[in-house]
Amino acid sequence: MARRLLVLALSMLLIAGVAAFSTQLHYLGSFDPPRDGWTFNGIPVGGISGLTYGLDGSFYAVCDDKGANVDPPGILYKLSIDVDASGIDAVDVTDVIHLQTPDGQPYAAGSIDAEDVLWDVEGFIVCSERDQDNNPWIRQFSHAGAYQGAVPVPSKFVPSFDGEKQVAGTRTNLSFEASALTPDYATLYVMNEEALVQDGDVATPTAGTPVRLIEYDMTSGTPVEKAEYVYVTEPMFAAPPEGKSGDNGVPGMVYVGHITSQFDLIVMERSYVSGAGNQIGLFGVKFDDSSNVMGIDSLSNPSSPQTITILEKTPLLIISDNKDLTQIDFDPDNMEAIGLGPRLPNGHYTLIIASDNNFNPKYQRNVFAAFEIIPDK
Repeated sequence: MARRLLVLALSMLLIAGVAAFSTQLHYLGSFDPPRDGWTFNGIPVGGISGLTYGLDGSFYAVCDDKGANVDPPGILYKLSIDVDASGIDAVDVTDVIHLQTPDGQPYAAGSIDAEDVLWDVEGFIVCSERDQDNNPWIRQFSHAGAYQGAVPVPSKFVPSFDGEKQVAGTRTNLSFEASALTPDYATLYVMNEEALVQDGDVATPTAGTPVRLIEYDMTSGTPVEKAEYVYVTEPMFAAPPEGKSGDNGVPGMVYVGHITSQFDLIVMERSYVSGAGNQIGLFGVKFDDSSNVMGIDSLSNPSSPQTITILEKTPLLIISDNKDLTQIDFDPDNMEAIGLGPRLPNGHYTLIIASDNNFNPKYQRNVFAAFEIIPDK
């Protein structure tokens, strides 16, 4: 009996030792801008679905409104976010950038559903879940919003149909939500929110959904696809009542390979379940020996079974409306945006997440939350 207790004690010490030297997220605090009536020069502020930090010291957030509340759609908010070790003291809009179509015009209503934005030295990379034909796209813009080019979308991601039945491609409103750039701007990663039609089912209360992470080489004049990896989400965190719905997918990610040797990415999962509320999961992801599935058109083809190695993921933090599951005292909302922020005086990077209020102030709010990334030792 004594020997068993000793072994257990040693095991607990080893686990504690690993945790003490692993990458961690420390919650700093949150800030709620106006829930309703937040404007800049007459332009409503909301629908924040992507967030990025520029070398100019400003944040840039993309609005996913398709023209119902912001006309014309396709705008970036330039933000000043006052964040330090005590949390977030203020979030202010300092400018608005209007994105332009390839012919130099504003986007028409319904032609853009911008979900993420990345800052680089040449301008911005913006992902749209769908255009007027429901096709996803990835485009490059100058810092002033002028169209500069497109990142090629692999054909397997483009919706295709057999009559009225969709047989392949991204599902409506479940396309490109997450993107990340390496600090040298040489590699771009883009991920769809839930499974391609030919890859499997969307998330359920008992199973996650397989999504593809696309890797692009950005070092030449034309972006080139290098690989695709499979990331599997967690199941929905609760079962919806009969007749109600729920989901869980990937709305955002950031590259952290330059911050910690333990992970390449931090991926954010967002689950909403009717009657249960919201849950946000933050996971560390390592590429390691994950299979490149770029040459596999379908992950769920029974006539051609495949053995693949999915991306390794490690839970870092759960933020939930379920008080038995949440790990911090923060009331989550429809968190869609995630981005690295400035360093703290101790040298650690900050991480900011933000919500998309869908311009629906009765039920949803604008909120920003800040974390300190404590890297592994």
